Amino acid sequence: MKCWICENNEANSEEHKFKASDIRRQFGKSFDAIYYDGENLHPFNSPKDKLIKFPKVICIDCNNNQTRDADTAYTLFFEKIDLINNMIETTNQISYQEVFGSDWKVSRMNLYRYFAKHAGCKIMTSNFLNYVDISQLRLFILGLESINNFHIKIYFNKVTKGFTEYLKLDSKNKYRSNIAFGPTIYVGQENNIGFAGSIINGSIRVEWFYGNQNHFNTTIDFDTHFDLVEILDNEDFYPKAFTDFKNEDFFTYLNFGKYHLNEELLKDDYRSVFKSLQV
Repeated sequence: MKCWICENNEANSEEHKFKASDIRRQFGKSFDAIYYDGENLHPFNSPKDKLIKFPKVICIDCNNNQTRDADTAYTLFFEKIDLINNMIETTNQISYQEVFGSDWKVSRMNLYRYFAKHAGCKIMTSNFLNYVDISQLRLFILGLESINNFHIKIYFNKVTKGFTEYLKLDSKNKYRSNIAFGPTIYVGQENNIGFAGSIINGSIRVEWFYGNQNHFNTTIDFDTHFDLVEILDNEDFYPKAFTDFKNEDFFTYLNFGKYHLNEELLKDDYRSVFKSLQV
């Protein structure tokens, strides 16, 4: 199999589903952790565990060199999660100028390229390969400075912020980090082929949408130094009380709320957003 990013080299590298830097920063060198894939819980105890890596769908050069700046931007972004949380709670937005400094424009673009790489790996390891035209996504990752069929929505969840802060208090707690992602969902209909998914890190939920060759009615403006963030309505997102939950219930429910009770809600929500993006 060829690397889906460069389309030249053999796919011989296992991209991390979550950055190894996230795992090391939040768990240390020796730990007992739980990984949640949006459907099931899995124990793991190493940043090198194959469980938290994608199968070999990209090459070593693309993973280590071509996408290094994207990886770095993602790491720098989440190293400043406390600043970002405060910013969102104060202004309902993320200022990339405050997060990255004077090179915010390039760094923001690289952050989005990281999300694009994650989305591409998710799509390429899904069951929908016969539908995929990933050319625009790969060209954006390799340096194209605009993309009109990839969309990001950012959410903030105050409950998961508090939950994550609580988990960090106990160094022996295998749940002391909140990193997860949802399943890759096919959201296309007829000729409008598309995919959606999410990355969750602490209080931040990043939803991505990709539309093959379809042009969206909105494009990412990389000349703007901020992103508006949607604050989740907790009463709506958590319609069920927490009182009888075990740790596993908290872990899944806090990430996906009402969607965890009915996965069709998540699919319907993604499809609705994707439909609204169509030209």
